[in-house]
Amino acid sequence: ARADRMSITAEIKAINNKFDGSPFSSVGYLILEGLQPGKNLTWNLLWQKRINSFLDLNLSYFGRESAQARTIHTGSMQLRAFF
Repeated sequence: ARADRMSITAEIKAINNKFDGSPFSSVGYLILEGLQPGKNLTWNLLWQKRINSFLDLNLSYFGRESAQARTIHTGSMQLRAFF
């Protein structure tokens, strides 16, 4: 197996939540999965790279926006070792 394998995955979702309760309550937050009532947009990008036969590097980015809230950007980096 080649050690330089790489993959990129991207996803974009348009979501329209019709919700009558309070989005700021703990139950409302869970039901809406952190999004807001109305139109929402989410996107994510995952880049994976096999460094060698026992190390993988993953970089991920997630964003979401709605008309009622500022755009939120999050990212993470993961280095995995197999032994």
